[in-house]
Amino acid sequence: MSRESRRERVRELLERLGLGAALLKSPANFAWYTGGADNRVDHAAPAGVAGILLTPEAEYVLTDNIEAPRFRREVTPELEVAEHPWYEPPDATLRELSGGAPLGTDEPGAELAAEVSELRRVLDPEAIERYRRVGEDATAAVREAAEYLTPGTTEQEAAAQLAAAGRRRGLFAPVLMAAGWERLRLYRHPIPVPEARLGERAMLVVCAERGGLYANLTRFVHFERPDAGLERRLAACEEILHRMREEATRPGRTLGEAFADCRRFYEEAGFPEGWRDHHQGGLTGYASREVIATPESPYGIRANQAFAWNPSLPGAKAEETFILSPDGPEVIAG
Repeated sequence: MSRESRRERVRELLERLGLGAALLKSPANFAWYTGGADNRVDHAAPAGVAGILLTPEAEYVLTDNIEAPRFRREVTPELEVAEHPWYEPPDATLRELSGGAPLGTDEPGAELAAEVSELRRVLDPEAIERYRRVGEDATAAVREAAEYLTPGTTEQEAAAQLAAAGRRRGLFAPVLMAAGWERLRLYRHPIPVPEARLGERAMLVVCAERGGLYANLTRFVHFERPDAGLERRLAACEEILHRMREEATRPGRTLGEAFADCRRFYEEAGFPEGWRDHHQGGLTGYASREVIATPESPYGIRANQAFAWNPSLPGAKAEETFILSPDGPEVIAG
């Protein structure tokens, strides 16, 4: 899908919702609309420093005079950039460009936000091709970081290696964990701490983003052979992950139905209550998890969506990212 197609789909939304203009400032929606451009300076901010302003007749990147030169030359040179003084709110510029028409935004809770989120969740061929490269680089970053680890490496040092390997590939990791054996068997989210050393094994977890798309994966590094109990749990997680990809995730089903399969897979692996201790993942794409699967989720699964399931048991986890193509699942990170 080209930007022209995405533009027309948003315009159809405007007509259906009775709006005269749309302002898309969330990093996810900006990246989706532009085909991968980044509107962030502060990665913690919910809105970027520039937004797409779309009317029935025109299309702009709206930003302030601080950012306008960079967006014109580097970020969105193919789009017209409209600017306002940094020391004034954009309201007057918005009114001028939109003709004072009713404006919809993608602020959290807004009706337009939910509608645009749904548009971006089915990936177009351009996004799928970009996603493959993100997944390949995220997998390579985890592999590179793993090569530096020793039992004496601290969790913080391991996390730094993983972050650096990602940044060398243009990846930003909002979720990044590097945990040693003492802590990864206690917690499902073992955020790295400076004093803990890896010991007999390590778990690396990353949700890596580039161009708005997130590749999610988990990798274990073993310095000592796991005991029989851990081997069984690791194998169970891998088996559940495989079955979620190959059996449960199918177009036309709901996430709730896939979750019911997940519970059955845990039971058949010998851990009937294992699903209760952590969420199992779900839909990914322009967020590390666009929609998390729950027992009653009515969300419909469609072709060309991306998924990241993450079954876990004490001291064990498996995670990958795949695209559900019409011909079947394609693993892009794992």
